[in-house]
Amino acid sequence: MKRFFVVFLAVFTLCCTADVPADSYKTMTGQIPIMGNNLRTGEGDFIRLKDGTVRYFFTCYHEEDPETHNMPSDIMFRYSKDNGTTWTSWEYAVLANEGKMNTQSVSICRLKDDRIALFYLVKESATDCRPYMRISDNETFTWGDRIPLITTPSFNTVGNDRAEILESGRILLPVARSAVNADGTRINSAESAETFCLISDDGGTTWREGGRVPRIEGVLYQEPGVCELADGRVLIYIQTDAGCQYFAYSSDGGNSWSEPFPSVLKSPLSPAVIKRIPESGDLMAVWNPLREEKPRGTGSRALMYCGRLTPDGTKLLGRRFLVGTVDEEDQNWQYPALCFLGENEYLTAFSSQESGTNIYKAVVPNPKMLFNGKDLSGWTVFLTGREVGEDPKNVFTVKDGVIHVSGEEFGGISTEEEHSDYHVSLELKWGEKTYPPRENQPRDTGFLFHALGEQGMLSGVWLLSYEANIIEGGIGDFCMACYGQEGYAGTVNVSRSEKGALYFDPKNGTPLTLTANIQGALRKSGYSPSKEDLEKSDGWIKFEVVAEGNTAEFYVNEHRVNRVTDLTRTRGKIQLQSEGAEVFFRNITIIE
Repeated sequence: MKRFFVVFLAVFTLCCTADVPADSYKTMTGQIPIMGNNLRTGEGDFIRLKDGTVRYFFTCYHEEDPETHNMPSDIMFRYSKDNGTTWTSWEYAVLANEGKMNTQSVSICRLKDDRIALFYLVKESATDCRPYMRISDNETFTWGDRIPLITTPSFNTVGNDRAEILESGRILLPVARSAVNADGTRINSAESAETFCLISDDGGTTWREGGRVPRIEGVLYQEPGVCELADGRVLIYIQTDAGCQYFAYSSDGGNSWSEPFPSVLKSPLSPAVIKRIPESGDLMAVWNPLREEKPRGTGSRALMYCGRLTPDGTKLLGRRFLVGTVDEEDQNWQYPALCFLGENEYLTAFSSQESGTNIYKAVVPNPKMLFNGKDLSGWTVFLTGREVGEDPKNVFTVKDGVIHVSGEEFGGISTEEEHSDYHVSLELKWGEKTYPPRENQPRDTGFLFHALGEQGMLSGVWLLSYEANIIEGGIGDFCMACYGQEGYAGTVNVSRSEKGALYFDPKNGTPLTLTANIQGALRKSGYSPSKEDLEKSDGWIKFEVVAEGNTAEFYVNEHRVNRVTDLTRTRGKIQLQSEGAEVFFRNITIIE
């Protein structure tokens, strides 16, 4: 068998060690900058070798071209010998460009027989792009002959970090194929795209095409990925122009697929990566979140999130920022890869055409219950005019895993511990009763965060804090719950309505710094779940606050409804309000 040897390629780059301070859950440990002959890097994948070394294989583009996907490119790698904490400052060449245009989109994985398979695309023309595979039987130091997975010229896209080895040993490589017009031009439309898996049951020697994923009218499919679930089914996730990733399932190893449906991963037309967490049924995702103020087709890739999902992927258990505090117009992060270092740690890499590739070492999100479902252990009750803990009218009670807030007296329950850098998720449901002085007003409660001071310092009722307000017609308003007190400030992009009211406007708004003397509420046009959504969920609404450093974002049913920056307080207690309306809370979790 012909061998291709890895050779050293000296590239004058910056040392790839962590150059930003570590925080509680992520550290940037490597950078592959754009400089010299590296005009674009990324579209890569990780592999851990038997000696513990981790290698990151990636595409490196070398020549200018108006269409970056057409630039000549090679496959390179860098490596880490300390579990991803530091990385080499040199590129090492793996494969020189094999196509008339380029070689790109790396997937690499260990087969059941312990050999390592390298998958990549070779682009010959605007209508001919096909995947190939090479095998290494000596831990990636040499590679065997090139194996074509598709022999007929056609335009196929395969994203990076896409190959999946099933428990049975079957290899799946998901593909999106574009149709070609009679004149040789490629059709890139929802109606023409085919989405399927290439399947091998003999270790990559032979390949066949699996059944097509059913099309959804008007939805464009691109760069699918697959993940074997704990129950043996295969999940296919597909980037679309419909504002989210679409999911479908296969119960026969990729031969056929269920009807696709919109998933909880709201995103622009950009690729995600999803994998099952080792020794856990839960899933892990890295993706670009959707910013509602941007077009749903192309959209913005300025932010990158990580999140934990339920074993079937239908619910998002918690999300964190990977890149979320940069200037939102500054970068274009894309093509994430994901590699677990164990059940609790992982590596991820993604690239930007502006700055290159960043590698992060991070902790797997692990939600913990803030509310145990049985009683208010860990929480402090306070009602205006009463002693701490005194609740003679049972304003706060617990039954069947739900906190019932009658709303009859004003006050709140607050965590005994302070928290910072977290994602809190909860579900709430309005009751029927309201009380003076708000009996004829919209039902109201609130999520107070970074709360400090003695109970009742705010108007004799609540802690001093920032507030993610929860009010009918305006869930996710931002308020400064610190009247007359110094030390609290935050900045929000705002515009004014025709009636002069301030509201959150991330696209066209002007930054406004709020202090104790400039109050909210700042809302995104008064968000409220639809009647249809409430009927589907039996009235329950999902509400989330993601706080990192001096930034906080609020989400309602997965929709981002507010973002505040430059917070001067970044740590404190969490308080849920009683404010004249009956409300129920359940499933209160936190990721720190």
